[in-house]
Amino acid sequence: MLARLAAAVPAGDLTTDAAELTYYSHDVYSAGERPLAVLQPSSVATLQAALRAMEGTAVPVVPRGGGMSYTGGYLAVQPGAVLVDLTRLDQVLEVNLVDMYVTVECGITWRALDEALAPHGVRPRFWGPLSGMRATVGGSLSQGGAFLGTGTYGTSGDNVLGLEVVTVNGELLRTGAAADGVRAPFFRHHGPDLTGLFTGDCGALGFKVRATLPLVRRQGALETLSFAFPGATKLLDTMAEIGRAGLATECFAFDAGLQNLRMKRASLLEDVKALGRVVGGAGSLLSGLKQGAQIALGGRSFLDDAECSLHLACEGRTPAEAAARAAEIRGIVESAGGKTVPNTVPTVLRSAPFANIASLLGPGGERWVPVHGVVPFSRAVEAYAAVQAVFDTEAAALAANGVTTGVLMCTVGAQAMIVEPCLYWPGEQPPLHQRVLPADYLAKLPQHPHDAAVAAYVDGMKLQLREALASAGAVHFQIGKFYHYAERLEPNTLALVRALKQALDPQRRMNPGVLGL
Repeated sequence: MLARLAAAVPAGDLTTDAAELTYYSHDVYSAGERPLAVLQPSSVATLQAALRAMEGTAVPVVPRGGGMSYTGGYLAVQPGAVLVDLTRLDQVLEVNLVDMYVTVECGITWRALDEALAPHGVRPRFWGPLSGMRATVGGSLSQGGAFLGTGTYGTSGDNVLGLEVVTVNGELLRTGAAADGVRAPFFRHHGPDLTGLFTGDCGALGFKVRATLPLVRRQGALETLSFAFPGATKLLDTMAEIGRAGLATECFAFDAGLQNLRMKRASLLEDVKALGRVVGGAGSLLSGLKQGAQIALGGRSFLDDAECSLHLACEGRTPAEAAARAAEIRGIVESAGGKTVPNTVPTVLRSAPFANIASLLGPGGERWVPVHGVVPFSRAVEAYAAVQAVFDTEAAALAANGVTTGVLMCTVGAQAMIVEPCLYWPGEQPPLHQRVLPADYLAKLPQHPHDAAVAAYVDGMKLQLREALASAGAVHFQIGKFYHYAERLEPNTLALVRALKQALDPQRRMNPGVLGL
């Protein structure tokens, strides 16, 4: 099979190098089976030829985007798999400013897409997760993604017009208005929503190779705001009210544990670089100097006494419109007891949203892994309390194992809240971290040895947090091979999902085990 595969693709598109296979057997959190080979197709036609060369075999094939999964999304669960790294499919194919869409190959990163669209004054409605320096469009559509634009427009899967998908046998499928091969990909709904079948599938149904995303004009004005809150209940209720009112493009918050870790992470040199970006990126020199001065005066200690902090970005076509949104937010926050603090966090983030992925490690070189749930606004306080109950029960064991915790919260449109507890622990850096993080950054951090007992404890904590969020009715992005899916579906729904899987992948070779299939 390897010989047939090598003959079917250009030289350089296939590797069996031992070091590369080891690297590709790790994600952000864990390791899977080492693949038999890694395919990096340089074209869609190459991918199709490779899949046809493997047709009729029992060889599993596993898609991979930028590698930012922490739930085993692209880790092989059985030996002898071929992993398909799609990051070489990274071209912008069409920017249509009349019909306001962009068509891209799915291996493009969100940062590269943002840079390509900036000269046109447009961007996708959802324009990437914080890991968009490496996370790809296809990966986010497969796994689900949130953050930039999510407060207003929702998630990655909410913001795609159509897809081109290559099935496990090498056939090309189109969804949306372009499904007949004649129409432009300008509209998602043309008969049943086939696009939705492939968003959030974690690579169970096929390889996303091209995507068309709706565009919006970049807004002319931006206001960023930060507030301190004495507790999570008022904070979450306030975030829900801001979400319902549609006032913020991004609305996110930290508990005390996470905000302390974030304030420790960056170096003084990075602060200076951030100030330069803020001043240079402002609409005027005076505005930039004022923002830079506020950040410099705020320093690192302005959140030391805050139990929780809220950070927002709100946009407008004009400065007056953005200022009006900001004023309405201030009114909501102040009536709930929030206190204005320097807007360092959202201002620096917006000045370079895809600057780095340093959060893969803590400020002391600690390993990091999140566990998240998406809940309706009405259950956000309950979900947060369930997480805190786990942390309170495990307080002594957390301390004994050197594990620190934090919680990120983020609104999703006008209906939902992400509650994302994070764990940090002293552990050995896996190959993925060594590859994707800058060498000079890693050199500044302490190195921690692997401790099997601590690693096992973190595994157990992840499971406890998963179940705590499930008890509050949470659903999930990045289901991968960790979160509940198939085993908790209603029987009729599960039967439909299995029928779709059978139709598209009758031998169950596409990413076995993902979604519980």
